[in-house]
Amino acid sequence: MQKILSLSTILLTLSTSTALANNKTICGTTDDRVLSQDSKVARASRANKEYGCTVTMIGRSCAISAGHCVGALEKASFNVPLSINTEAQPSKPEDTYYRTKDFLRYKDQGAGNDWAVIRLMPNKITGQYPGDVQGYYQVDLKGVARVGDIVRITGHGVDREDDIRNFAQQSHSGEIAKLGTFWNKSKLGYSVDTTGGNSGSSVILERNQKIIGVHSHGTCTESGGHNEGTLIAKNKIFKEVIQECLNWENSL
Repeated sequence: MQKILSLSTILLTLSTSTALANNKTICGTTDDRVLSQDSKVARASRANKEYGCTVTMIGRSCAISAGHCVGALEKASFNVPLSINTEAQPSKPEDTYYRTKDFLRYKDQGAGNDWAVIRLMPNKITGQYPGDVQGYYQVDLKGVARVGDIVRITGHGVDREDDIRNFAQQSHSGEIAKLGTFWNKSKLGYSVDTTGGNSGSSVILERNQKIIGVHSHGTCTESGGHNEGTLIAKNKIFKEVIQECLNWENSL
């Protein structure tokens, strides 16, 4: 059974390429992620670091990620360049934004209840909010997704075996495998390749380009299976916090 990645695991093993290779949460024998350039998706990190998790814009200032990424939600780097000799490269200053100190809501209670909502401040150089420059996705709060629907996950996962892709943005799509369980209605499962650093990536329904969930747990193995996250439409508190943040934006 492959170990589920947490932020603490990632931070402890980033210096060890062998450990990272063994912790890939790829669904099958090949990593099918491809390089992507989605400006709405940013690499999240501590203020003095360049990697950690992933965040996605859902408004002018509001963004979502995973709750276990809370320590890495200080800085959001958009349009990140490719890595050089596997070393993550910083974004341009005008593509770098920092979290406000007054809004951080999160839960870190396992797949189905692992989420975070943050606000990002205007850029220090341009004075503009990230959503106004980079764009943002709408969130599905009603629950239109079905098992078998195709979803896409885009994020900044580790790839120590590739000189240019390590913590650069990559994307992969696959089928929804599970929408809730008897015990956990907001657990979401999908056959989509991810790696450590993808935590916090939004799960986007391809047919309407709306966010239905947030990726948090890697449970795929070489034999297949599915990775897991939180289904927004079935998580009452998550929905309420998203709406709270978006309502605040109306005053901007």
